[in-house]
Amino acid sequence: MDSVEIVVVASPFANLAPLYEADSDADALLIVPPSNNTIALRSELPSHPNGIDSEQNGRGAATGVLQTGLRIKASSKHLALASRVFRNKLQFGNARAARQSDGRIHLRLAEGFHPTAVSIVINAIHGRGSKVPRNVDLEMLAHIALFVDRFQLLDAVEVYADRWISNLEHSDPDTFSRDPIPWIYISHVFRQGDIFKEATKLAAAQSSGPISTLGLPIKEKIIHHIDAQRQALLGRALAPLHQAVDTLVSGAAACSSHHCDSLLLGELIKSLQGGDHERGREHETTTTTTTTTATAGLIWPRPARPFPGLGFASVVGRVDRGLAAYRRAVEAREEAERQRRQSVEVEPWYMKKGGGPGPGPSTPGRPGWGVVSDRLPVTPAASPEPVYANPRQEPGSDGGERHHHDHWCGTAGIVAALGELRRLGDEVEGLVLEGRLGYLQY
Repeated sequence: MDSVEIVVVASPFANLAPLYEADSDADALLIVPPSNNTIALRSELPSHPNGIDSEQNGRGAATGVLQTGLRIKASSKHLALASRVFRNKLQFGNARAARQSDGRIHLRLAEGFHPTAVSIVINAIHGRGSKVPRNVDLEMLAHIALFVDRFQLLDAVEVYADRWISNLEHSDPDTFSRDPIPWIYISHVFRQGDIFKEATKLAAAQSSGPISTLGLPIKEKIIHHIDAQRQALLGRALAPLHQAVDTLVSGAAACSSHHCDSLLLGELIKSLQGGDHERGREHETTTTTTTTTATAGLIWPRPARPFPGLGFASVVGRVDRGLAAYRRAVEAREEAERQRRQSVEVEPWYMKKGGGPGPGPSTPGRPGWGVVSDRLPVTPAASPEPVYANPRQEPGSDGGERHHHDHWCGTAGIVAALGELRRLGDEVEGLVLEGRLGYLQY
């Protein structure tokens, strides 16, 4: 079905949808059918559907218009000048024969357009700037982009679109990272190259397969190129991850005394292979742009292209959980060792049996040399060195403790390398909207 058709009705009053006047001398009546089309954004953003009238900016008015549709009195000249689609329909669609008893040409839009979004664009076409809202939310902006795209109305609304996008960026700085999919379509329609590049970059890093369009007519070529970047990013992330696991399994990063390699390997296997509890937590915390969630293990069997159901953000999240569990285990072990050392009682030198250097032997079991009475010791000019109950410890040159056998293992380098995986997401280039000569790439 065409986006617009010229219709003949029995009476101009047969359609009892609300009537909105964009031009008092209108020779065309634009009929917008009731719409059930909603854009499935993940975020619940407030709506400001004030395109019909500056005083009608409540959600109740917009909901009523969605259910009943809308009739808009417009100028056929304005429509033809702004849109080649309208111009072709008016010039070659037997418009004269289609004039109704009210003297107007009735143009009925296809289903799927938001009546409020249509009214906003029609006001912009007719130069009614005071009726065009200064701010719209992301969902309404996507509906506007859909109408502008289908009827090739960019030139008529480009100035307003720049303001809508700029205000939305300032009011919600996190909108790109939270909702990259609608921004891909919006930036493509309104020729926003920087936003298009950033949104496609985020989609490649967050998605776990070909992106869901959320009901928007995103071109298949764009979806394909985003998924190609997702696969390339996963290939770069999984290669060092599998190498780290192989190194730990082979014992090349063996720990000299504390078995850190075994501890790290165990925590990584638990997080990467993804038990049921880990998968449920991953589903709650990882932002994805597809309807599937990565549930397959990352070690056995190892994922291969095209990595179905697997996203870069999911991989990084699993690695981070494994490293965090490893660090907690190391800290707990070090804390237990510290408490054990503190609990060791060291016998004071002045209580040693056999006494110290001096005249006469000390009585066994009694304070040694240098004690005036049974209560107060007298420190000699040179006291004996303290005796440590733990033979593995001795005072270091910095006053702290030093191990006789230095602790060495190769896990530190592996932990550092895995901690850098997240930075790979920043190196995704995203898609370029326009070529060097200004033509659209997609």
